[in-house]
Amino acid sequence: MSLVLAELERGVTYWRFATKWPRDFHNDFYRHMASANPHGAFDEAWWTGFLPVLRGWRATRPRGSAFLTARAQTRFSALARVWTLAVEPNLGHDIASIEWSDVSAFPMLVGEIKDVASPVFTSKFCHFLVPAIFPVVDNTAMGNPFPTYEACFTTFRAEWLSTDELARQALVFRLAELIDAPLADGYPTKNKIVELCLIGRNRG
Repeated sequence: MSLVLAELERGVTYWRFATKWPRDFHNDFYRHMASANPHGAFDEAWWTGFLPVLRGWRATRPRGSAFLTARAQTRFSALARVWTLAVEPNLGHDIASIEWSDVSAFPMLVGEIKDVASPVFTSKFCHFLVPAIFPVVDNTAMGNPFPTYEACFTTFRAEWLSTDELARQALVFRLAELIDAPLADGYPTKNKIVELCLIGRNRG
């Protein structure tokens, strides 16, 4: 399907009146996460700061911190290696210009940490590191129609690419108008628009 402005507006209404999420559509949060980005240096110090973020975003349930920490620790080296091979060469791009096969090795490895069928943990883990490439899933707002994270990624990409250029421009303009502040470096404009539209479609 193509994205439409009415869906975005419904998504914005839900965001601002049915949740406690920030009115800037996480602009400040993305700025903070960019400053805390390990740039592939996945280690104990990074994980100590990152795990509370995942918990705060309800991405860890039903797994406990000890379970996730043990599984993350055994994958620090592999995460760094896959980051270098699959993610780092694509930094500076966004979901519109990246195929799933270009970056899939990283989210597939991340998914092993929590080891559940739902793509929510994988989506938030990856999104917090590279929000312009990796879209995020929220069960409550979006209804989570995605059985896998690959399905989420390919759907977000297809939604954006199937939308005509004039509609895209209107959506980008409206989001910038709503944020009304300089965007954080790497702000995921395309992914955020699709996210809001899918929320609006779910609430329509």
